[in-house]
Amino acid sequence: MRVRFLNCGIMYPRLAAWLSPYQERCCCICMLVEADGRLVLVDAGFGTADLEEPGRLGSGANLLFSPRKDPELPAVRQLERLGLDPGRVTDIICTHLDHDHAGGLSDFPRARVHALEEEIDAALRPGGAKERLRYRECHFAHGPDWVTYGTKPEGIWFGLGCFGGSSGLPRGILLVPLPGHTRGHCGVAVDTGSGWFLHCGDAYYLKEELRVRGKAPFGVRAFRRLAHLDHSRAMDSLAKIRELLREHGDEVRVIASHDQFEYRNLFGRPLD
Repeated sequence: MRVRFLNCGIMYPRLAAWLSPYQERCCCICMLVEADGRLVLVDAGFGTADLEEPGRLGSGANLLFSPRKDPELPAVRQLERLGLDPGRVTDIICTHLDHDHAGGLSDFPRARVHALEEEIDAALRPGGAKERLRYRECHFAHGPDWVTYGTKPEGIWFGLGCFGGSSGLPRGILLVPLPGHTRGHCGVAVDTGSGWFLHCGDAYYLKEELRVRGKAPFGVRAFRRLAHLDHSRAMDSLAKIRELLREHGDEVRVIASHDQFEYRNLFGRPLD
């Protein structure tokens, strides 16, 4: 199994330079997995149409997060530059379906889209203003071929409940529920053969949050109060990630979607 990392979006959250300087620029880290002759994406970032027609993202997202309108960032364009046929993407696993994670789904209309059942329900039938603001109907208008996962895990992965054994995904790819940021937020675990990666989506924003006795910077703590749908559940999920690292940090590496310092580690250069 081969794992590559793609950055499928760059955002410049307004006021972050003053209120939360660690988040003044944010990446959208996705994973590309090659296994069994197939390509599997973990998260889809922004799509080509999002960057051509900014109105698709909504005025709130454009105003608050100020995404860069770079036509070369979408995953489909990056696959083409790698010499890979986007038509080989058979499956996309979404940590959640916010606009900056699901915008690229329509660039792969034949791919099966894997997400927890609660997350799909929230995206298609949002309950309350906070959910209505985070999901965009246009990202699902092409009618994704959904693969859903219920509330009862199929197995256990390093002490955490997981799904994946019966979904048709390549062996060694699992969905790990980490709710709180959204109703059905999950992590995605990938076995590289020499260790695991756990893509944690938006379960945390900076590695600093994973320090057991440390605190994230004030601005990050304030932001997650606003960004997480259920802050208490999100903190429970964060505690599970910390425990995972304490017990199995030599076997599992965790990454998050928007950590610009993780971007530097993965790509060997600053984000911007």
